[in-house]
Amino acid sequence: MSRQTTVVAILIGLLMLVFSPFIPGIIGVFLAAVIFLISLIIVGIGYSVRGSGFSVPFMLLGIIGVCVSLYALFNPDMTVSLMGILLGVIILMMGIMQLGFSSGFVQDRISWIFLIIGGLLSIFVGFYLILYPQDGMQLLVVFIGCYLIAYGVIGVIRGRSSQTYIY
Repeated sequence: MSRQTTVVAILIGLLMLVFSPFIPGIIGVFLAAVIFLISLIIVGIGYSVRGSGFSVPFMLLGIIGVCVSLYALFNPDMTVSLMGILLGVIILMMGIMQLGFSSGFVQDRISWIFLIIGGLLSIFVGFYLILYPQDGMQLLVVFIGCYLIAYGVIGVIRGRSSQTYIY
């Protein structure tokens, strides 16, 4: 791991911790803006292929996308909540799958224990995100920030211990 990578990881982690209350909203606005632009492109495609059977579905899809993205742009809290709920459902399903896969690792006790603990934690985090999506997304940003700082610090420590000194 290079020194630049570790410094960038630490800096991004610190920024995520400092600005954690705002990051989910910024992500929501960014996603809504991207969806808005893609929807405009879809409307343009629908207009350019008029006369074919694809014109009306493209135009409808684009218009619906524009409306949804404008709503999301003006209500970033709603967007963050929907992202949190969607992420919670995905994490919950991953936890259930981990518990299901754990039965295949009964012979390897360490892997089995990690799968059980990871599955239970994933289920807990998934339910938390579904029930409290706004707080869950902010907590997720804090967790990622802490992870990046730890990753960077470990990289710095490993980088220093692997250096050879010539006297």
